[in-house]
Amino acid sequence: MVATDSAERETCDGDNAKPMKICIVAQTFAPQEEGGAEIVARMCAAELSRFHDVIILSLGLEGDEIAPPGETVNSDGIRVLRVNWHNSYLPGPRKPAVGKLAKFVWHLRSALGATSAEEVKALLLREKVDLVYAHNSARMQPAIFEATSALKIPLCLHLHDYAFLCPKSSMFRSSGNCEKPCVECRILTARIKSSQGEGVTAISVSDALRQRFLKNGVFPKADWHVLLNANRSEALFNAPLIGRREGRSEIFTFGYLGALAEEKGIEDLIRSFLKLSSDEPRTLLIAGRGREDYERHLKSLAADASIRFLGFVAPEEIYKVADAVVVPSRWHEPQSLILMEAATYGVPVIGTERGGTPEILRDLGTGWCYDPDKETALASVMERALAIGRENWWKQRDTHFPGIEGFEGTSEVSGYYNKLNDILSAAKMRSAAGQANVDLHRK
Repeated sequence: MVATDSAERETCDGDNAKPMKICIVAQTFAPQEEGGAEIVARMCAAELSRFHDVIILSLGLEGDEIAPPGETVNSDGIRVLRVNWHNSYLPGPRKPAVGKLAKFVWHLRSALGATSAEEVKALLLREKVDLVYAHNSARMQPAIFEATSALKIPLCLHLHDYAFLCPKSSMFRSSGNCEKPCVECRILTARIKSSQGEGVTAISVSDALRQRFLKNGVFPKADWHVLLNANRSEALFNAPLIGRREGRSEIFTFGYLGALAEEKGIEDLIRSFLKLSSDEPRTLLIAGRGREDYERHLKSLAADASIRFLGFVAPEEIYKVADAVVVPSRWHEPQSLILMEAATYGVPVIGTERGGTPEILRDLGTGWCYDPDKETALASVMERALAIGRENWWKQRDTHFPGIEGFEGTSEVSGYYNKLNDILSAAKMRSAAGQANVDLHRK
């Protein structure tokens, strides 16, 4: 099933769905550093808590100042319970710099199961949980599968990346994309994807991600849904920028925001920008951060006054001035939040013909796609934008990008939380019906 129908109401319809005790699983959770999946998990927790009793299940490490095991209450008033992570350091974007041997041992421990199924089961029993709704949970497997299966608690997996196929979660190496998991990845993910998906509800952020999982035999028996990342409410956007229709910079401005990493294609963007031959004045703003050595490499490559590195800034700092945002990902990115945010703000996007990106840019008419394997493709698309010119760019925006006007990018317009609530409620009902049938046969 693909969740694409529109909804008129703004939030979860509490009148049509029986309140549940929902345990939202996120292996890392605020105040730890957040990526896209962690942001979605936090927002879903806040919204669902308006109609259900919600707790967060995450990982904790003894001695860690930010995320020790135990219970806290977050800024939304939701309880966060962290179970022990039996490994040397926590997963997440800011892992410590360690040698190859230490990294291998860490991955091996994770693969064998560094989360205790018994500890998770005890927590779910104690909290009387009705449904487990897991976001970035690969590092907590197979404990989540084992505990929910043993207790007959319905499990819903919200899938944001390829972590069930690849420990790096990207299926990308320096040599390029992996169409199938390599031997190493198959070994390290064997236990965490041991479930065939019987009784599991799977939500994918794009159809491309869903297809990649199914082609590789992951959760073939699950009940699949596709739910685009239109999860942010209007209150979380910079309201004056929503649907803007005019340029706000003196020269044509390309913008990039996100991690400064090889798979993100940032190096391709810099090289392409430096090759532009148009007479139209332009600049490139780069927001984000990465490994120190890679950042130094990028800055040496971009020794040009027209390229500015802004560091870590609020996304609105790019959206308010960019004439076009570039998402040059070389990996098959399932669905970048930037695709939804930029269109909501009225800004066209230039992105690769990879992963879930075309499902937004091409299919919904909010941007242009290019093939990153063609050396001059990105520069050609950027030249095409410059040929239109900054003034005409905004006058002709709806001609070139007809999907931006009225784009359903906010949770209110897209009905995101209604759709999510319907999926979770249906998962609970299916589980109850299935258990009733089992009990009936036993009698």
